[in-house]
Amino acid sequence: MSKTLDPAGETLPAEWGGGVNKWPWPIPLLATNIATKPELVGHFATEQPDFNLRVPDQIRVEVFLKHFGRWVADREAGNDDMPNFILLRLGNDHTAGTTPGGPTPKSSIADNDLAVGRAVDAVSHSAFWDDTAFFILEDDAQAGADHVDAHRSLALVVSKYSPKTASGEAFVDSRFYSTVSVLRTMETLLGLPPMNNNDAFSSMMGSLFTGDGSQPAFSADYKNRDSELIYTANTKSAPGAKASQAMDFRHADHADTQKLNVILWKDAMGDSPVPALLLARPKKLKNDDD
Repeated sequence: MSKTLDPAGETLPAEWGGGVNKWPWPIPLLATNIATKPELVGHFATEQPDFNLRVPDQIRVEVFLKHFGRWVADREAGNDDMPNFILLRLGNDHTAGTTPGGPTPKSSIADNDLAVGRAVDAVSHSAFWDDTAFFILEDDAQAGADHVDAHRSLALVVSKYSPKTASGEAFVDSRFYSTVSVLRTMETLLGLPPMNNNDAFSSMMGSLFTGDGSQPAFSADYKNRDSELIYTANTKSAPGAKASQAMDFRHADHADTQKLNVILWKDAMGDSPVPALLLARPKKLKNDDD
């Protein structure tokens, strides 16, 4: 990416959904996009932006929805050519801290949530709802300690066969799973053998597909778009603005996790004391093979 789309008022590229750009920061445009592995040639969307937190996730989901619309039309014409596996990377839940002029943390999270919701909305209102499942998870917990452990991370599984509680609410499975459990479950659904012993012996998330198939279609919640929260930018006086400017947000997970978590806490919670878990620095262990 080298050129940028000027803030607010310019026209978004057609392959990104078109229409008037409402974001108040420059959006990097795609100069070229090449496969990083031979196996990816012909199997990825060349118009899809890479990891760049100045590109809204709404653009990324627009690319998906454009392709999905074609798959729906093809299926209606008797040709089901939707891929059996799709990886949709929506990275803005990382946030870019409080870098002045960039999206606020609340804006980034709202943007990410809406993009996920729009993808589920589209699929669940189509004939693909009968045989499609979403596995939604973070790449890692980002040392975001909660009341139990700093390694925990949120994962959502959405399908027509998602179970419900006796009262009809969403089912919460509190058993121990890992990212490898997600891989094994997807492999099983796709009829693929394990890749190695790690996924072969990992627990499978089978309980999340015990519903009777009556899970209704999902409708995305657009209130954070309508309130323009997803279009808000950080000011120069935002907490941690100077420290955020010094961080590397060009690639995932290059920013100092501990410093970023404190900045995000202060942005969200104001003057509330920062939890001790966010301030504690892990001890460096001696490099000892024993």
